[in-house]
Amino acid sequence: MLRHGTRSVVVVGTAKNVGKTVTLNALRDAAYRRGVLGGVTSIGRDGEAIDAVSGTPKPAVRLEAGTIVALPRALVPASPAMEILELGEDSALGPTVFARVRVAMTCEIGGPPTARALRATIARLAALSGGTVFVDGAIDRMAALAGGNDAIVLATGAALGDTVEAVAAATGETVRRLTLRGREPARERAAVQVVAGALGVRQARALLAGPRDVTIVVADPTRVALRGPLFDRLSAHVDLRCERPLHVIACTTSSFALERSLDPRALVVAVAHATGLPAYDLVARLAA
Repeated sequence: MLRHGTRSVVVVGTAKNVGKTVTLNALRDAAYRRGVLGGVTSIGRDGEAIDAVSGTPKPAVRLEAGTIVALPRALVPASPAMEILELGEDSALGPTVFARVRVAMTCEIGGPPTARALRATIARLAALSGGTVFVDGAIDRMAALAGGNDAIVLATGAALGDTVEAVAAATGETVRRLTLRGREPARERAAVQVVAGALGVRQARALLAGPRDVTIVVADPTRVALRGPLFDRLSAHVDLRCERPLHVIACTTSSFALERSLDPRALVVAVAHATGLPAYDLVARLAA
C-alpha cells in the first residue's frame, strides 16, 4: 500500500521521449525485487518497438511472469505467453483484456480512452493482482487521472527544453499546476467561486482584473487549462484550490533527446529545486 491510501502509480511524461517507459520499468523492477508483481496498463499505447513519429527505437515494457496486465485484445500476443482471465472496457483497439503473464516478456500495452473506464480498469487490476497497479500515463490525457487517488511520478527531460533552466522551469510549472491544494474552508478568502468546467485563458484574465480576496475552486487540477506565466500570475493573484487534489510524489529526468543532451547532474538538481520533489536520473543513477 502506497502513501495517500492508494495502490496505483501513474507515470506521466512532460513531453515525448523523456524516459516515461524507462521510469515505469524501473518502478516495476523495484517492486518485483520486493516480491510485488501487481498489475500494468496504459492510458494510451506504449511499448511499441519504433516511435511512430520519429522512427527511433523505443524501450519495451517489461512484464514478469505472474503480472496481471490490461491491454486491448488487438495487442494480446499470438503466443501462449498470456492466460486470458476476462474482458473489460472497450478501447480503440477492441475490448480490454485482463490477462496473467505466464513467462517473462516484453509487450505493447494500451488502455481505455476515458477517465471512467480507466478508473474501472485500475480497480479491477488491483482486485485481480492483489498488488500495486502501474499505469503508463500521458501528459496530453491528464483528464484520465480525474477521480483517482494515484501516486503520480512525473518524467521530464531534455526533450522539453533547450537548456537545464528551461526544462526545470517548465517542469516546475507543471508540478505547481498538478499539485493545487485541496479546499480548507477555514482558510478560504472572503469570496469563493466554484468553476463548473475548465478554467481557461479568458476566465483567468477576467479574474486577474478582479479583486485578490477570492478563492477559486476547480474540480481537480486536470480542469486547469492554463500554462506558463499566466498560471503563475493567477496563482499569485487568487487562492486557487481544487476539490480533489492529485498526488505528485517524485520526478525523473532524462538528459538526452534527439536534438540535444544536457548535463545530467545539473538537470536532476535543477528539477528537484524547481519542483520541491525528489528527482532521479535512473540512467546516470543520480538523485537530488
